[in-house]
Amino acid sequence: MNKSNGLNPEMDELKEDLASLRKHVSDMMDAMKTNGAESAREKLDSFKSYGRKGIDQIEGQVKEHPGSSIAIAFAVGFLASLLLRRRS
Repeated sequence: MNKSNGLNPEMDELKEDLASLRKHVSDMMDAMKTNGAESAREKLDSFKSYGRKGIDQIEGQVKEHPGSSIAIAFAVGFLASLLLRRRS
């Protein structure tokens, strides 16, 4: 639908600029998608690493103090059951 007959060269130039702008915006959006995915992947890996460290730390505590760990787990379970039970 490019009906350019040379009557208005400024309009033709504007159309060319708009086409160029569309291309640049499209390229920029593609780059942002790629960078956003990479950033999300890096953050996910960081959270996984942080979670693994926490689990390793808890495992170490349980191995060092098995009796206390069982008592704490029992107490937490008991409190959770008190909070979650239905009142009739």
